[in-house]
Amino acid sequence: MQVTGDNIAVLLGIGTLGMLALALSIIYMHVRNQNRLLKQRELAQEAELKHQRVLLNAVITSQEAERKRIGQDLHDDIGAALSGLRLMIDVFEPANDQQSNFKLFKSNTKETIDTIVAELRHIAHHLSPSLLTLHGLNAALNKQLEFINRTNYLQGSIDNQVPEIISRLETEAATAIYRVLEELLNNTIKHAKASVIEITFACSNPHTLLIQYTDNGIGLPPNFTGNGMGMQNIESRLSIIDATYEVINTHGKGFRIDIIYPLK
Repeated sequence: MQVTGDNIAVLLGIGTLGMLALALSIIYMHVRNQNRLLKQRELAQEAELKHQRVLLNAVITSQEAERKRIGQDLHDDIGAALSGLRLMIDVFEPANDQQSNFKLFKSNTKETIDTIVAELRHIAHHLSPSLLTLHGLNAALNKQLEFINRTNYLQGSIDNQVPEIISRLETEAATAIYRVLEELLNNTIKHAKASVIEITFACSNPHTLLIQYTDNGIGLPPNFTGNGMGMQNIESRLSIIDATYEVINTHGKGFRIDIIYPLK
């Protein structure tokens, strides 16, 4: 059989196509393997994130339980002891003629005990806000703002535009939001030199709760990175309920943070 130029061209074409098909097969297998590895890596990362979230949730739940126990002990044990001491002082009468001095002593002592009891209740409420469980997030925050407003140099207010939604928040979400706002309030008191705090609850759409916190203080420092313990605590608590946040740059004219919580 005579091999012609045309036959050689056909054989070369068939060989080229075969080599191309083989190369494409190798590339396809490589890409498929890479995609499989990438998918496995993504699944592993998702599993790790889920595991970390479970651990974080367990830590926060444990912290809340310990806060509740300590708060109840302070309120029940120490509070009761102080109330008993006040009653003893109130009913005691001296057997000598220093009546006027004793009345002044008794009045000052009772006033001091009343101040300690009030502060103790504030600490107990801070550790375990019973209003949050009994009456919801709005009532607990109003109580917290009452303590702040008594200082007269800092006034806080709540604009609750969606009271029905706030009243229906699950305990886990309400607790997380309360603790985050509590952290923000503490930051304002300690660092902001502010005179006004405003907390707004609104809905940007039917499925999203928007919580806006603002103060009129000195704003964020120029070197703010968001890596401090306070912001990490905020981020951890929000991540538990799948919420996100955004710190708005107000260029030294106060502070603002928007919290976005997907309603369930």
